[in-house]
Amino acid sequence: MNSTLLGEPCRNFQILGIGSFADPLDGRQKVVLSNFAAGAVGNIVIVDPLTGAGEDLALPGDNGAWAVLNYRDEKLLIGTCGQHGYLHCLDLMTREWAGPLRNEKEQYIWNLCLGEDGMVYGGTYPGCVLLRYDPARHLLENLGRVSAVEGNLYSRMVYAGVPGHILVACGYAEAHLALWDIRRGQARCFGKPGASVREVGKDFLCTQAGEELDFYDLRTLEPLNQDLGHRLRAGGPPSRYPGMGFSARLKDGRYLCTRGQEYYVDGGGEERPALRPIPADRPATRIHSLTCDAQGKVWGSAGFGQTIFSFDPRTGEVWNSQVVCDAGGEVYGMAFAGQRLFMACYSGGDHVVYDPAQSWNQVDQFNPYTLEPAGPALIRPSAKSLMGPDGHFWTGWMAAYGRYGGGLSRVRVDSLEVEVWTDPLGPQALLGLAADQQYLYFITGGGANGLPSQPGPFAFAVWSPAGKVVWNCQFHQGQTPHSVTAAGGRVFVGVDRHIEVFDPQRLEFRGRVEVEESCQLLMEVGGQVLAFCGKKVDRLDPQTGRITPLGDTPERVGSAVATPAGAYCAIGTELHRLSF
Repeated sequence: MNSTLLGEPCRNFQILGIGSFADPLDGRQKVVLSNFAAGAVGNIVIVDPLTGAGEDLALPGDNGAWAVLNYRDEKLLIGTCGQHGYLHCLDLMTREWAGPLRNEKEQYIWNLCLGEDGMVYGGTYPGCVLLRYDPARHLLENLGRVSAVEGNLYSRMVYAGVPGHILVACGYAEAHLALWDIRRGQARCFGKPGASVREVGKDFLCTQAGEELDFYDLRTLEPLNQDLGHRLRAGGPPSRYPGMGFSARLKDGRYLCTRGQEYYVDGGGEERPALRPIPADRPATRIHSLTCDAQGKVWGSAGFGQTIFSFDPRTGEVWNSQVVCDAGGEVYGMAFAGQRLFMACYSGGDHVVYDPAQSWNQVDQFNPYTLEPAGPALIRPSAKSLMGPDGHFWTGWMAAYGRYGGGLSRVRVDSLEVEVWTDPLGPQALLGLAADQQYLYFITGGGANGLPSQPGPFAFAVWSPAGKVVWNCQFHQGQTPHSVTAAGGRVFVGVDRHIEVFDPQRLEFRGRVEVEESCQLLMEVGGQVLAFCGKKVDRLDPQTGRITPLGDTPERVGSAVATPAGAYCAIGTELHRLSF
C-alpha cells in the first residue's frame, strides 16, 4: 500500500476571542482576533479598523485561544486551548512572545480578568480550577478547584469587579457560582443553584437562574429587594448578521464584529455593513469528516469552524466555504443524496442541506439551508451520518451538555422532514453508525458533553428504518466498541483489539478477528473491509474473515472515503490517496 500526500486542502478561521488595544507602535487602536486552527498551531490576527490591514502572528503553542486580555496596552495575554492550556504573553512594543506558561493538568483557559490586586485570573477545563498570573514576575499559579461538585469540569467564566473577590461560573454537572476571596485564598458557593452571571455593575451584581434575575449589593453581597433590570447594559451592538460572532467597541463608537471567515465594521446605519475577509491567509486545519459526490470529487469538513471544502482529484482544484450554519462548532456528518450534500452539525444539533450547483448564500438561508435541528436535546453528531437503506439521511448523536444520552435523527431527502429518536438504548451516546440494504447499526459509548465519561457497559444495536430497535446486546464491562461498518452481508464491530463479526440475518455474532491495535475506523471498499487500526491498515475479507496487512500510514487516520477513483484518508490537516 502506498500513501500519497495530496496537500492540506481544508483551510479556515475559527475566531474564539477578541480584544482591542492602543498600539504603542503607532498610537492607533487595533483589534486582535484569536484564531483556533484545529490540528495545528493557532494564531492571532491584529486588524487596523481604519485601513483593514492585518498582522498574522503564530502562537508559541496550542491550537488556539478563547481568552484574550489587553494588559494596560503593554501586553496581550492569551489563554489557549484545546491541548495544553498555555498562558502566552505578547509584548506589544516588540511583538515578541515571552516563554509559555501552563499548568500541566489543564487543557483550556476559558477567559482572563484583571483582579483588583493587579493579578490576572483565569478559569479552566478539565480541573475546574482558578489560575492566577503575575504579570510582573511572569508566573502562573494554580489556586485549586473552585467547585466541590466532582462532576464539574469547567470553571467558565471568571469575573472581576466584586470587591475583594473573583467570581467564577462552574459547571456542568451541577452549575453554580463560586466566589474566590482574594485575601483569604478560599472559594465558597454563591447565589442560587444553576445561576449564571448576567452583569457585574458599578454597585450591584446581577445573576440569572432560568428566567429569574437576582440583584446583590456589590459591597455586602446581600440580596437587594429591588429590580434593577432597567440598569442592565445592552451588552454590545445588535447583531447585523446571524451566527456566532464577537465584537470590540472602537473609540469612535463603532464596533468591529466577526462572522465566521469575515468581519465587518458597524457604524449603526440602516444598511447591513459589508462583510470583509479577515486580513490573513486561512490556515490549514484538521480534516474532520470525508465524503464524495457522484463525480468522485472529495468533500470534507473542518475540525472546527463550521466550514466545508472540496478537492477535485482530476484537477487538484480546492474550494473552501463560508460557515454552513449559524451555530458555532463543526460539521460531523456528510452524505450526498443526488446532487445535494446533507450535513449534521455540532453544537446546535443542526441539519443542513447544500446544493453545490447553486450559488452560496448562507446569510439569507438560501443555500445552504438549515433544517429543523435535533437540538436542544441532541447536539453533537458523534456517530456521524450516512444514507440509510430507505434512502434518507441518518445521524447518530450525543446529548446536550450536562446530560448523558444520545439518539438518532432522519432527514427525508425528498420532503426535508426531520424525525428524532432520543435514548434508544437508554442514556448513552451513539459513537458509530453503519447501514446495509435492510437495517442501520450503531454502537454506544460513555462520552458526554461537559461530564466525565461513563464506564459502561456499552452496546451494539440493530435499528429498523421504521424507527425501532430490532436487536441489541451489551458488551462485557470494560470492553469498548470503537467502530462499525457493514460489508458483504455482515456487520463488523471494532471492540478493543478485535473485530466482532455479526450476521444480520440470524441476528447474532458469529465470529471474531484479532487485530494488533484497536480499530478507530472500519470502512467498506469494493465489498471488502478496510480496518484502520492505529497507523496500520488491514484488509478484511467479509466471507472468509481473513485479514491481510496492507501497510502503515504516516500517522493515525481520522476519516476516510472510497470514491470510484480510489480511497482517500485524512491525517490531521493532510489529505492522502491510498493505493493498494
